[in-house]
Amino acid sequence: MCEARARRQPNSEVGMPGRLLLIPRYSRRIDVYFAAKKSLLLAVGVALFGIGTTGCRQEPPAAPAEESIAARSDGHTTANASRRDIEGSAEGRSASAATPATAAGSQAEQAGLSPPFDSSQSSRGPELPDAAPAAPIADQPAGGPSRAGPTGAAERLSVSDTKLEANSGSEPRILPAAEAVPGANAATLSPEAEASMRLADPTARPSPSETNPLREGEREADRPVLPAGDSSSALRVVANNPSADRPAGDSSSPASVAGTQNGKPAPPKRKGKHSGEPFDPIKENGPIFEGWPKPQLALVITGREEGYIEPCGCAGLDRMKGGMARRQTLFRTLRNQGWEVVGLDVGGLARGFGKQAELKFQTMVEAKRRTGYDAVAFGTTDLRLPAGELAAVAAATQDSPSMFVATNVGLFGFDAGVAPRSKIIERPGARLGVLAVVGRQTQQAIHNDDIEIIDAETAIQQILPELKKKAGYLVLLAHMPTEEADALARKFPEINLVATSGGPAEPPAKLSFVEGTKTIRVEVGEKGMNAVVIGFFNDPKIPVRYQRVPLDARFESSAEMKALLNAYQDQLRTLGWSGLNIRALPHPQTETNGKFIGSKKCESCHEESTKVWKRTGHSRAFATLENLDPPRHHDPECVSCHVIGWHPTKYFPYQNGFVSKEKTPELIDVGCESCHGPGEKHAAAEMGADLELQKRLRQAMVVTKEESAKQQCYTCHDLDNSPDFEFESYWPIVEHYED
Repeated sequence: MCEARARRQPNSEVGMPGRLLLIPRYSRRIDVYFAAKKSLLLAVGVALFGIGTTGCRQEPPAAPAEESIAARSDGHTTANASRRDIEGSAEGRSASAATPATAAGSQAEQAGLSPPFDSSQSSRGPELPDAAPAAPIADQPAGGPSRAGPTGAAERLSVSDTKLEANSGSEPRILPAAEAVPGANAATLSPEAEASMRLADPTARPSPSETNPLREGEREADRPVLPAGDSSSALRVVANNPSADRPAGDSSSPASVAGTQNGKPAPPKRKGKHSGEPFDPIKENGPIFEGWPKPQLALVITGREEGYIEPCGCAGLDRMKGGMARRQTLFRTLRNQGWEVVGLDVGGLARGFGKQAELKFQTMVEAKRRTGYDAVAFGTTDLRLPAGELAAVAAATQDSPSMFVATNVGLFGFDAGVAPRSKIIERPGARLGVLAVVGRQTQQAIHNDDIEIIDAETAIQQILPELKKKAGYLVLLAHMPTEEADALARKFPEINLVATSGGPAEPPAKLSFVEGTKTIRVEVGEKGMNAVVIGFFNDPKIPVRYQRVPLDARFESSAEMKALLNAYQDQLRTLGWSGLNIRALPHPQTETNGKFIGSKKCESCHEESTKVWKRTGHSRAFATLENLDPPRHHDPECVSCHVIGWHPTKYFPYQNGFVSKEKTPELIDVGCESCHGPGEKHAAAEMGADLELQKRLRQAMVVTKEESAKQQCYTCHDLDNSPDFEFESYWPIVEHYED
């Protein structure tokens, strides 16, 4: 069964620039009330216990150092994406979080780099709006004040609820490396923050998510209230968002503000490996946009989605990352706050080939169009699709130009002009020139007479001279390994930023440069689980800021994208297996074991093993798909790990395997034969008198613990669909033996 959750990545706040203060909209009269109450309590403490005014005050820890263009001009930051790191070694997280990041204005000036704005603009940057006035007490929603946004507790960021506001206060202070304590937050509280802590409902807790049936349980921990960040932050978030799994409009969650945890919440009652506190995406994946003022321009860069149109939600979405619905929420939230956003994608949308891959590619392109991407490159997997399908979605229409840029790829030849070879993107005060190329590996992998691919360097030489005359800032979308992209950046130093599909599974936490150049390098990671945001500012000290944005449960799924996903699932249901050109193949054990017969036939002889199975989520795997919104029991990519008789990773049925709940009801769920193989001949032999045949067929059905640990379980419980899976923890749940 697919226990899909987000791939976890060690928590590292290094390189997350500045600080972000989250302050709910409280009335000033609350400040006065609690200030008076605090003074009274302090006076009582002095009178009764002799407590001095500073006796219990702790020294505030230093803020995380900002990651600026000045801090990373010396090369490439790498990330290890091994299973050990992804599964969240505490030691690895601590080491990552402890790495200092420096940000000195003089270094930025020496770098000689500038944002892509006209030199005629004012150096002090755009005017920022004043902070919103506090709301009177009567205006607060019932049940408590507004909840935190994307940098505080684990609350989802939604387009309609979140408001980014520029603070009229001072600019964020940049600590030198010696003072910086990555991951720390200010210990002192603003009056508004203190009010939020006192107003928090201590009994409120999040509703249980669609939990993994193997480890379902009630979450009873109080949601922690977190201390405020630096009140001098130039960016504030005021949010009233639904919690990770609470319906929109429910405002019963306690308020919280950005920072470290405060208090000791009661441990939740939950089964399985994660028996600790409820999953908090902010704590796990880090805060975002801390200390950012409003940028003059923000590049949101993604890519390498590899067919991951959405996180697999069969076991709940709380730990999942990625998906076009969360991505649109990020784009819209930034744009709704007045950010000038440019959406760029390095390509690699598709996965595999066939009708479903084509439908998914069409859906993903439409999602990017609705999200408002400005330039999208082709990737290797995209170019494996029929050229006609690519042209149908890539060509310009009367209403809109093509999103795609193909500097060295010509669909039906370059003369056809299906996709432009370069693109100019204009924003107030900025003009970007975009190129997009595929690398040598793609050139060697694609054998299609309808697709012409030329050498990337040659193509850039053909286009770049004219593009430089029209654009002040040059971006290269490079669908190729990082080393190959770096070589192009060194060959063409006038390129200001290169975004590559190469690199580790997670984008680096900090800004990096192509070694020996002033060219910014962006690595997007894999499966669309993150976005990278590059912010440009008219600030000579910090002209550029970098933020890796995990698309996790802090982001609401946009209604528009959910509707598009529903339409995609409707297409799959309408077409059916035959319409998707899915054909059944022989099972490798058919000759020795026979056909699939279903788990019910096993129960009469294997009563104890059946009792174990019925207690697991495996016995309810198909219902999990039926109960999703929209249901996924017509999607081959989902069905394959939830029924008997399908290949779990190739998404096709075996002969005599599951067809539908109506036609083959005995083969729903992850049953005995999902692991042990077809059981027809074994069951028939047990009804006969041939002891030797019985012994041989019994042995053919045996699956040892060692075999399960090496390959059997991981075919479905892989890093993408079950990132929290640890064999030794979960084996006792399904363990059963027969004499």
